Amino acid sequence: MESPERPAPSSMDALSRRSDFLENILQTCPEGIIANDNAGNIFLYNASAERIFGYPPQDVIGKMDASRLYPPGGAREVREYLYSEKYGGRGRLVDFETEVVRSDGKLVPIRLCCAPVMEGNREAGMIGFFTDITERKAMLNRFLESEERFRGIFESAYDAIVSIGKDGKVLMANGAAHELLAYPAGGLAGVEASGLFPPRFEGYWKELVLYASRMAEDRAHKSIEITVLPRTGAEKPVQMTLAEKDNRNGKTLTAVLRDISDRKALEEELRIQAITDALTELYNRRHFLTLAQNEVERWRRTRAAFSILLVDVDHFKRYNDRFGHAEGDKVLKALGDEIRNGFRTMDTGFRYGGEEFLVLLPETDGASALHPAERLRTRFSRREFLPDPEGRPRRVTLSIGIAEYREGDSIDDMVRSADRAMYAAKNGGRNRVAGIPETPAENADPRN
Repeated sequence: MESPERPAPSSMDALSRRSDFLENILQTCPEGIIANDNAGNIFLYNASAERIFGYPPQDVIGKMDASRLYPPGGAREVREYLYSEKYGGRGRLVDFETEVVRSDGKLVPIRLCCAPVMEGNREAGMIGFFTDITERKAMLNRFLESEERFRGIFESAYDAIVSIGKDGKVLMANGAAHELLAYPAGGLAGVEASGLFPPRFEGYWKELVLYASRMAEDRAHKSIEITVLPRTGAEKPVQMTLAEKDNRNGKTLTAVLRDISDRKALEEELRIQAITDALTELYNRRHFLTLAQNEVERWRRTRAAFSILLVDVDHFKRYNDRFGHAEGDKVLKALGDEIRNGFRTMDTGFRYGGEEFLVLLPETDGASALHPAERLRTRFSRREFLPDPEGRPRRVTLSIGIAEYREGDSIDDMVRSADRAMYAAKNGGRNRVAGIPETPAENADPRN
């Protein structure tokens, strides 16, 4: 008797077996697999993902946003790279190394491959494959710490690197450090680290070591700006990063020094430009207010007198109108040269605005300011200008007002006093010096 034919397996049975097969692959896959929808809700989370992240599936699926698995900003970074060309092309992320956050808050280095989950032509979410590379990173670090590898990095570094022992002496330094500090090859070994800085930093080394130790606690290796003292004796500004490390020989301190001389020179140039008048090369009004206020503070401490001269070019508007602004600029530049070269090194000249100039005279009372003011007026009145090449030489005169600082005055008060004195000089016939007049000038603005 023939046995009856067994019925063919149903489509439902085939689908069930396929589903079981896929579920088995999913759960036995050594890589963590996580999928989330467009809102970030996790709907797929395998056993390897649980081993990496430490969360049980019941706390994740349908309950956790995928962004929580990354440090702040990490999920956004992954999405940005997913749609860039850098790691596998747009719409794919291949072998991207980053960090994720375990349930206990620890960071885990991983290698990530991910892609969008598509439903037809619509992006419905994202699926990622996570590989824990903690061991690989540890092996890489051990490799980098090997002597040969370390030497290669150490010597090829652009920045100066100095390793300092617990006794405060240099253990080793790379070629860039010897070049920066003007030592022959190998000459830094055994040198007191504190001696690499100018004498004014004596005693500062302990504070720097403590600073590095505190940075090690919070893992924030911040840079500071300081000055080093090469053997040439010419100080150099550097940006220094310090790191302290424990090893079998005790604690060592590593200083990374970057020469910032060029940057500092540029900063100084920009600073000078910000406080200097381009035409006359004297300081500008803003810098006058700063230096004059410093003198006020000094007066309050020491009662050291100081005065200012307010200098105005006589009939300058008429000169400009007749010969043009280019010729007028020559007059202003010549006056700037006269002020810069005709006073003491402690005195400072400024272009206050237009054809008005100021001279700040420290340690000078109003009576004593008369002599340098007269000298300036006399010398400038003897200069000859040729605004018309075929005409006769022209001379230009100055009216100068003097004001001495008085207790309770502001800088503006002092300038107004000098301005009234200068008006008095103009009303008196110009080409003269005047102190503060006893009565206000009768004429309205006579300066031009």
